[in-house]
Amino acid sequence: MTANSFLEYFLVLFGWMLNNALWNILISTGLFALPLVFKVLGIWLKVREEGADEGNKGVLALPRVEHALYVSFCVMLFCCIPLLPVDISTIKFDTSRAKQCGVSVPTPQNSGYKGLVNDFDGKTAEVPVWWYLLHMISKGITQAMIASIPCGDQLRQMRFDVQNTKIRDPIVLQEVQDFADQCYSRSYFKLKNSNSQLSDATINSVGWIGSSYFLNTSGYYDYYTSTSPRSQWPYDNARDSGYPDVGKGGYPTCKQWWSDGTNGLKAQVLANMDESTKAELQRKFSKDQWEEMALRWLVSPRNVGLSGSGETYATGSSDVGSGLAFNVTRLVSTIGVGIKQAEALPGFDALKQALPMIQALLEMMIIIVIPVLMMFSAYEPKTVVTISFALFALMFITFWWELAGWLDDRMITILYDSMSAQGISNSSVPFAEFTSSTADGWIMNLVLGSMYVVFPAFWVGTLGWAGAKIGSVVDSAVSAGSKMPQQAGSEGGKAAVDAAKTAVKKGG
Repeated sequence: MTANSFLEYFLVLFGWMLNNALWNILISTGLFALPLVFKVLGIWLKVREEGADEGNKGVLALPRVEHALYVSFCVMLFCCIPLLPVDISTIKFDTSRAKQCGVSVPTPQNSGYKGLVNDFDGKTAEVPVWWYLLHMISKGITQAMIASIPCGDQLRQMRFDVQNTKIRDPIVLQEVQDFADQCYSRSYFKLKNSNSQLSDATINSVGWIGSSYFLNTSGYYDYYTSTSPRSQWPYDNARDSGYPDVGKGGYPTCKQWWSDGTNGLKAQVLANMDESTKAELQRKFSKDQWEEMALRWLVSPRNVGLSGSGETYATGSSDVGSGLAFNVTRLVSTIGVGIKQAEALPGFDALKQALPMIQALLEMMIIIVIPVLMMFSAYEPKTVVTISFALFALMFITFWWELAGWLDDRMITILYDSMSAQGISNSSVPFAEFTSSTADGWIMNLVLGSMYVVFPAFWVGTLGWAGAKIGSVVDSAVSAGSKMPQQAGSEGGKAAVDAAKTAVKKGG
């Protein structure tokens, strides 16, 4: 047996353990036999209602009861009685897709789920033959279909990982705010007041504090310096002659402050990134590209506010407003931002993370209630077919999500590549703006909703309907098969009665 997500790896085993417990309760209390009693009683009552011309009542009832019991016992044997043992060591976490696309995925034992591995270690569940075969066939078909999809870049997952990175060190957080005040705001103010018109490339480049324009253009970050001493840099008379030496360090230029080795603000901010996220970015992009993509989010006012006490720095202007008009404008702006954030709150990044968990929980729920569903249906083959289709449909949803992820990657690539080519992007790195964005727009949200939610829902609904129809066909076929011995019995009984009447007449 295999699993496609960490939660499924544990919940499938846990579901079968609870399934076994529920079946044992039904066996020990004798409730499992109650539907058979009602079924036999129903057959007997139906036979009593039939007329004398239908034949001997006992001859009619016996094959019907036998047929009902034989079918029920077969269903119980293959679908209810646990036979094949399964434990945490025999369930395989599927990594074939990760290997196919060259992605390193930790095993559950090496992940945050290690505690659950220990909880289930040594515990064993038994799986009925039919459901064991169904699980293997469903997973095999799903993995074969997934393998036929080209590998994607998982851009949305990458953005999710980057945007869940916070600046944990309060000293670095304060330094980011100081840099924005002492370097970025002054440089932006100078640029705005010394140029009557800026090119699109320049406008796109100066939208964040690590701007390559300010770093590489003379008169900006190489001219302005920190206005307070920084202990990482010693006092330099040539550079810091205008500032007092208070014994707490020097006053680096903004370029040094941002770029210098391990002491630079850039290196300190990147140190907050998780190593796995950093490795994933390095695998897909060049050093300059992935660093800008990550830094644009990490030092953004939004992330600074989320990482700290909620306070953010100002970007784009050093103007200071006051008075009633300024306060009203600020209030309206705050309300607008709040509405926009509320609109983007149920984002598809989080939805994409939650969907496999919901899938695993639903799979566990169906597995647990199988004994009760089989008992309430009096062990009808129709119920087996319907549950089988439901489980297959649920497991196959993984394919639809992989397909949706690949299509999503292609759409993001087309959108942001075209924006970069047309010069309307805020960065020369195509996906830097996507990484630092917190919303995708209504069109993208509608498309994503269709791919990740509507596709699977339509698939499950369609296959569920097909399962119910096919189950009815199977049930009708079984019923039709049961009428053959019943008809033969009734005809035999009628023939015996006719033969007896003939003998009496001859004797008379």
